[in-house]
Amino acid sequence: MKRKLLFVVFTNDACRRNHAFMYAIDLARHGHEVRLILEGEGTRSVREREGRFGELFEEARGLGILAGACKTASAGCKDEGRDVTTLVREAGLPLLDNLSGHAGIEPFVRDGYEVVTF
Repeated sequence: MKRKLLFVVFTNDACRRNHAFMYAIDLARHGHEVRLILEGEGTRSVREREGRFGELFEEARGLGILAGACKTASAGCKDEGRDVTTLVREAGLPLLDNLSGHAGIEPFVRDGYEVVTF
């Protein structure tokens, strides 16, 4: 049975984040409908576009499973030193803001996605 899964990646911890991407990629390659959202500290991962995470990011992008990044979190949640908005845009990710400036998951849930958080 094919499933619909939304991975919401809140962490920038390399091990947890990379595994979230590996699981999402594996499921997508096996025919499941998968989407990834970068949220909270997970938005900072766009700074690491080389090495293992860079490979995973490009693979996820190639599979079309990157839904986007939270607009407010990308802007640093009012901390300018943590703002990665420009990097998110350069990476070609949509800035999601349908929940009062944050990435909402309701449209995905309404569409039958199960939510997996990291």
